[in-house]
Order: sequence, then structure tokens, then C-alpha cells
Amino acid sequence: MQYDVRAELKEALGYLAFLRRDQIPFATAYALTKTAQAAKEDLEQEIVKVFDAPTPYTQRAIYIRPAQKHRLFAQVKLKDESFKGIPAVRYLIHHIEGTQRQRKGFEEQLIRNGLMPPNMYAIPTKNAPLDRYGNVPRGIINRILSQLQAQRDSTANESAESKRRYLARRRKRNERYFVAYPGRSKTAHLTPGIWERVEFGFGGSIRPVFVFTDSAPKYSKRFRFYETIDRSIAQNLRAKFEEGFRVADRTKR
Repeated sequence: MQYDVRAELKEALGYLAFLRRDQIPFATAYALTKTAQAAKEDLEQEIVKVFDAPTPYTQRAIYIRPAQKHRLFAQVKLKDESFKGIPAVRYLIHHIEGTQRQRKGFEEQLIRNGLMPPNMYAIPTKNAPLDRYGNVPRGIINRILSQLQAQRDSTANESAESKRRYLARRRKRNERYFVAYPGRSKTAHLTPGIWERVEFGFGGSIRPVFVFTDSAPKYSKRFRFYETIDRSIAQNLRAKFEEGFRVADRTKR
């Protein structure tokens, strides 16, 4: 997702009587790039305002492509790559357009391994542990997938021996996960989802960590991406043009 910051050169010519024609592209590229940078800063402030405890990656989700003399537009974009995790554009787009979210890798692995029906989504319950950003920690996700034999890399799945050692080591409290699959008689009395079995020295209990639903989670339109950029352009473009003209005049030969 991107927004192109442009300006018609005809609009700028009226301010440029003191500049040579070959300096106009420099001044224009300067103004567009500075305006895009201001829009980036405004969007970063909007992210902090709109989202509750956004992760550092989300706070840095905006980047710009500067304008150049031979390419007279700057771009304000959402990051579409990530070395680990989900690229920002994949989850922020839903908060911009108010659409339903795509399936997460966690859900795709559950479906691929026959642990969740293809038409369902896994929604954390109040029992799911959350990090300070409100997300289920990756370590918990990996532990669940490992115990359910659902890791993408099969060597990361829990072996019988590692399970035995784990249970022996965790004497006071042992968390084990299992799936209540819709329609299966063995777990028909439970809400479909991923359940945690917690064992204590004096007994144990079970509780749902994720529930399965066939209603796709839908996000409200709350991140005003385009509106914030439009407002920033209106506030900054003319001033950045004038600044660019002064720089071009100061550096002309």
C-alpha cells in the first residue's frame, strides 16, 4: 500500500521567477520529499494514538521513497516485508479499509494438520497469555504447535522423550494443550478450540486458550492513513516548496 505525493510543475512556476528552469526539478523533488517525511511523522503519531500499545515494528511501519529530479513524486508506504513475523501492510490494511483479517500462519498450520476446519479462525480467549503489546507470545504459539505436532518443521515437534522430560521437570505445574475439534464425540462437551490442561500437585483443570469460530474477525476502519497524509500535504507542501526554492537559490552556480 502506498500514497504518491505529487505536485504539478505549472503550480510551482509562479514562485520561481528567480530560479533557472533547470533548478525547478531539484526544488520540486526537495519539496515533495520533505512533505512525504512530514506525512510519515504524522502517520507515526496517528499509530500511537489509534492503537493500544503498538509494537516497535508497527510504530516503524511507515517508510518513504524520496522524489528525485527525474521522478517528481515521493511515495509514503507501509512496509510489505518482514524478516520474521507478518509484514505491516498485511494487518494494518484491515484497520485502514475496515475489512476482515486474513488467516494467520498459526491458523494455516492448524488447518494444514487437520486440527481446525478450513472455514474457521482461532480467536484467543481471556485465558490466553498476552505480552505487553496485547499479542499471544510467539513462544506460546510455538509450544502449542509443537505439542500438537503441527510445526511447519517436523523436527520442531515435541518428541515422546522430550514430553516425558518436560513433565518430570515441571512438577508443580504442567501445561499441556489439546484440540476440541468440532463434531468429535470425545470432545463434544467442550467448545471447539485449543484447550490447556493445567496440572497441580493437588489436582488439575482445563480451560480454553483459543476458540474456533466460522465468523471471520473484522476490524473497524480506525487508522486514517489517507486522510492523515492529505492533511499533512495541505499543511506542509507549500512551505516545503518555498524552502526548496530557497535551497535551490542558495546552491545555484
